[in-house]
Amino acid sequence: MNLHNLIIDTKYGPVRGTTRTSLLGQEYLSFQGIPYAKAPIGELRFKPPVAPEKWINPLDCTQQSLPCYHFDRRINEIVGSEDSLKINVFTKTINPLKPLPVMVYIYGGGFTEGTSGTELYGPDFLMQKDVILVNFNYRTGALGFLCCQSPEDGVPGNAGLKDQNMALKWVKDNIASFGGDPETITLFGHSAGACSVQYHLISKASEGLFKRAIIMSGSTYCSWGLSPQRNWVEKLAKAVGWNGSGKEMDALKYLRIVKPEDIINNQEKLMGPEDIRDGIFIPFGPTIEPYATEGSMIPQDPMVMSREAWGNKIDVMVGGTSEEGLLMMQKIKLHPEVLSNPHLFVGNVPPNLGLTAEQRIGFAAKLKELYYPDSEPSMENFGGYVNMMTDCAFWHGLHRTILARTNSGSSARTFVYRFCVDSEHFNHYRIMMIDPTYRGTAHADEMSYLFSNFTQSVPAEDSFEYRALQTMVDIFTSFAIKGDPNCEYTKELQWEPVKETKPTFKCINITNDGIAFVDFPDFKRIELWDSMFINDSLV
Repeated sequence: MNLHNLIIDTKYGPVRGTTRTSLLGQEYLSFQGIPYAKAPIGELRFKPPVAPEKWINPLDCTQQSLPCYHFDRRINEIVGSEDSLKINVFTKTINPLKPLPVMVYIYGGGFTEGTSGTELYGPDFLMQKDVILVNFNYRTGALGFLCCQSPEDGVPGNAGLKDQNMALKWVKDNIASFGGDPETITLFGHSAGACSVQYHLISKASEGLFKRAIIMSGSTYCSWGLSPQRNWVEKLAKAVGWNGSGKEMDALKYLRIVKPEDIINNQEKLMGPEDIRDGIFIPFGPTIEPYATEGSMIPQDPMVMSREAWGNKIDVMVGGTSEEGLLMMQKIKLHPEVLSNPHLFVGNVPPNLGLTAEQRIGFAAKLKELYYPDSEPSMENFGGYVNMMTDCAFWHGLHRTILARTNSGSSARTFVYRFCVDSEHFNHYRIMMIDPTYRGTAHADEMSYLFSNFTQSVPAEDSFEYRALQTMVDIFTSFAIKGDPNCEYTKELQWEPVKETKPTFKCINITNDGIAFVDFPDFKRIELWDSMFINDSLV
């Protein structure tokens, strides 16, 4: 292919791409590092994104751009640039016979880290199908979620979500030039990226920017999906050297002149014992904005927003892995004393449910009976803890999402999957970030079966890993192409959307042995968590 023909005119200026060959031998086109917003530096630091300046000469988009600033736990160092609000487009052709469906991915990372880079999210596997893959960088941590209370400061929070919103608008406005169909966009994301997807589903600011969505291992209903404001601006400014003289505005001015690395180094050290006791996950994440602006993403309580959300009217796929809670073993291995803490169970009863002390103690006893009926938690039998964290931090939030959509009165469909493929060599997140000797399917393990990564590996074609990879690719792209995940790999059964949630709901269960359409296997565990939400209208 003539590389001189790989110049595409976008709304802001022409971009030059290149050709690549996937790990499976598929040739595809790559455009990386296209600016979708101006660099948020100087006075723009912490503010909502601003459209980029237009350019005239073709921009070289043949190489990957730097990510937004974050601490990369994979290599244990700070990486990135503030000039990184860039978007990437991967496609087999820019001249299809008819416009191609588009899949837009939002990365996870707990709202504190993440990258759109191919070292984690390569397009190789998805390029087997007739879809266009788009992903992009967005700001995380304080740089993306710092929130000031005064309208005068112009920093109402959620800049990272607003980055995502601007990227979605860019896709809507420009993807036709790459051969994509702007009316057939599927938004999907994992973990914090999935929580972000759901914010776009409930926020009027993102209404109509995509046609369907896939929520993977994260939800606005998860306890970590919303961060309350507790003077984080002043606390961060003091942590990086501010003398404390003045008000929040003065702290903001100081934070605009310090090095980004100093912000990254200190942003996760601000929480005290009270914050931790109250179940606050991070100081800088999605937050209810203190005042209204034209681009508000979360103007009020997300639970209230969900009731009348525009996203209730579109089809959604929801899912997660069978042992999401293995993620927590990263910290438990460093602090095994957590498992013997007498407050372990009562500490995992959600703190903001209006429960009395007596009720909390009662539910803690039920948790102990459910996860450790005949033993005490320890490093020798951490499986009960993993199951508790799987339910507490991930699957109960996903279940509430399913409940909310089922109770919305909409005819839109909700398909549920559960991924429990346990490989000794291809579950890369568990192997490299948690422990290769552990068994199970950890949070983020399924990403290796959708995206290529730095390992540059492909399973043998006669392996269960290869079958699982092709199953995931087929399911996800089928949903993006036709709005229905039923595909070649599900042809022996009929995957139906959720019709009712009691006594349970059904899901596709993807295992080493293949797939089955079953009652959700862990529903009895989820029921206990439901019972704690006494004042919850969903249950």
